[in-house]
Amino acid sequence: MGNQALGILDAMASAPPAFAGAISPRVPSAPALEAEMRASRLRLIAIASFGLGTCGVVWGLGHAVIAFREIETDRMRLFVTLLQCAVLSAGGWCGFYRCRRGQLRRATYCNVAALMLAATINLVLVRNAEGAAVVTYAAAVGLAALVIQGRAWLWWAAILVVSTAVGSLLHSYPVIPQIELPHALAVISLLFAGTIGLAVPMGLFWQFSRDVTTSHERAWRLAREAAEAHRLASDRAVQLERRTDQLQAKNSELNAFLYVVSHDLRAPLINLEGFSRALQESLAELDATLTPAPPARWADLKRDIDESLDFVIRSVAKMDFFVQGLLELSRIDSRPDLAEHVDLAGLVQAVLDSLQFTIGERRIAVRVDALPAIVGDPVRLNQVFGNLIDNAVKYMQRSGPATIHIGCVRRDDALHFFVRDNGVGIRPEDQSKIFRMFGRVGGHAVPGDGMGLTTVKKIVEKHGGKIWVESALGRGSTFWFMLPTTGVAEEWEDEGGSAARADQDSARGG
Repeated sequence: MGNQALGILDAMASAPPAFAGAISPRVPSAPALEAEMRASRLRLIAIASFGLGTCGVVWGLGHAVIAFREIETDRMRLFVTLLQCAVLSAGGWCGFYRCRRGQLRRATYCNVAALMLAATINLVLVRNAEGAAVVTYAAAVGLAALVIQGRAWLWWAAILVVSTAVGSLLHSYPVIPQIELPHALAVISLLFAGTIGLAVPMGLFWQFSRDVTTSHERAWRLAREAAEAHRLASDRAVQLERRTDQLQAKNSELNAFLYVVSHDLRAPLINLEGFSRALQESLAELDATLTPAPPARWADLKRDIDESLDFVIRSVAKMDFFVQGLLELSRIDSRPDLAEHVDLAGLVQAVLDSLQFTIGERRIAVRVDALPAIVGDPVRLNQVFGNLIDNAVKYMQRSGPATIHIGCVRRDDALHFFVRDNGVGIRPEDQSKIFRMFGRVGGHAVPGDGMGLTTVKKIVEKHGGKIWVESALGRGSTFWFMLPTTGVAEEWEDEGGSAARADQDSARGG
C-alpha cells in the first residue's frame, strides 16, 4: 500500500506545469517521504547502537568486578567474556558515531558485524552458549533486514550464513579447548543475549512499525489530497481548453467579420468615389457650356460644389485606406503559414531602396548591421521591417542630424532585432497605446491609418516572438522584436558590434 501511495505522489510531483498551481503545496513528493523514512531508520539504529554499546560496557565491567572478587578466577573465561564485551561495545559506539554523521548503512554494518562476531566467538570458545549465540545471530539478522537492501543485503546474508556454519562446526568439532560457563553465568549470558537479541530489536521494530504505519497513513492522506487536487486541475484544464476553443472560434469569427465588413464596405466607397468624380466631370462640362454667359452667382456655386466633391473624394480615400488596413489585418491569420528562406539583409535593403527618396531628402544616415537569414514568411517579414523603418522615417525630427540604426543581437537563445531612430520619441504614458488598433499618438500631422504597429505585433507573435518599444520624448525610439532561434536558416553569430553599439546608443537615447 505504501508503494502505491508513493507512486501516486510521484505522479503528482511529475504533473505538467499547468496542473502545478492547482496541486496543494502541502503535498510532499516521494523523495521527501523517503527522506523521512530514512531519518526514522537512522533514529532507530542510533538507539540500537547506543543500547549495544552501553550493554557491552556494563556487562564487561560487571563481569570483571565479579571475576576479581572470586577466589579463583578462570582467566580464559574472563578473556572470552571481555573480548565479546569489547566487540559489542566497539560495534555499538562506532555505529552510534556513524549515526551522528548521518551514515545509516555504515552504522548498521557496525552493529551487524559486532553481533555476528560476538555470536561466532560464543560458538567457537564457549561449550554451553548455543542459546546466546543463536539469539545474537537473530539480532544481527533483524538489524540487517531493517535497513540493508539490494545486493548489500545478499552479501551480508551470505556472510551471516557462512559465519553461522563455521561457528557451528567449530562448536561441534573444536580446534582449541572450550570453556564451560557455570550454570548461573550461562543463564545470565542467555538473558543478556536475549535482552540484546530480542528486547532491543522488538522495541526497534515496534517503533519502526509505528512510524511506518504513521507514514503510510500520512502518505495515503496526502495522496488522496493530491488526487483531489489533480482532479480539480484536470477539470480546470478541460474548462481552459474549452474556453480556448471558444476564444479561437470568436477570434476566427472576428477575422471573418473584419474581412466581410472591410470587403463589403469597399464596394459602396468605390461607387461613392466614382459618382463623385463623375459629378466633377459633369460640373466641368456644365461650366464649359455656361462659360459664354454664366448665370449670376454661378462662380460661387461652382466653387462650393468643387470643394464639397473634393472633400467627399478625400474622405472616401481616407475611409478606403482604413478599410484596406482592416482587410490586411484580417488576412494575417487566414494566410497559410510559409516557411521560406528569407535573407533579411536583402529584405531590409529592398525596404530602404523603396524609401530612398524620402531618406535622401531628409538626409537620414542609415546604418545596417549584419543580419541573419531566417525561415519565415517573406511577405509578412517585409511588412514588419517596412512598417518599422517607415515609422522611423516619418517621425524623424525636422531639424538636426537624423540617424536610423537597424541590427540584431542574440540573447537568451533568441534573436532580438531592433530599429532605432533619434526622432521625436514617445511619451511613457503613450507607449502602451501604440500597438493598439488606431492607437496613434502625437497628433495626426503624420499620415497613417493607426494599424501599422498592430499588424507588426500580430505578425511577430504569429512567428512565435514578441515586440516592445524603448523610447524617450525628444530622444528617439527603439523598436525591439524577438524571434526564436529555431527559425534561423543558417548559423549566425553576432560579432559583438551590434550588441555593443545597441547598448551605447540606448545609453545615449538614440
